[in-house]
Amino acid sequence: MNRNNRALWPISLLAFVGMVVALYDSISRIMGIPLFCPFAGNGCDTVQNSPYAVIFGIPLAFLGVLGFGGYLVLAYLGRLSKPGSQWYLYALLALNVLTHCAMAYFSYLELAVIHAVCSLCVFAAVLNVALGVTIVQAVCTRERAQEP
Repeated sequence: MNRNNRALWPISLLAFVGMVVALYDSISRIMGIPLFCPFAGNGCDTVQNSPYAVIFGIPLAFLGVLGFGGYLVLAYLGRLSKPGSQWYLYALLALNVLTHCAMAYFSYLELAVIHAVCSLCVFAAVLNVALGVTIVQAVCTRERAQEP
């Protein structure tokens, strides 16, 4: 098994955990059930019920499912790709940069506009940072392996 294939397992695990959190948030939203929000009291419900929790008519929790699902799909396709291929690493990196930008903006909204903190959102952001570190490490490992 090559090094990047080994890096895809932690990426898949982190993405799976993020997807479970986003699915829980989505199902809670659909069913109207208050969220379990450790460390933030009712901050998760406050954030989820704010007008900023929906963008273009799509709840952010659903976008979280799509984002973390995107990591899973790209990691799976990376496992199926040819040994010399590296396109999936750059696709994972691009997805991670996009999600970092989105999460930074939504974190700003939580703190400056909504005045509530969602610990589930913070956990998702931490998972995204861990994904970023793992992806960058895989890209750097790949780049070093290709040096003459």
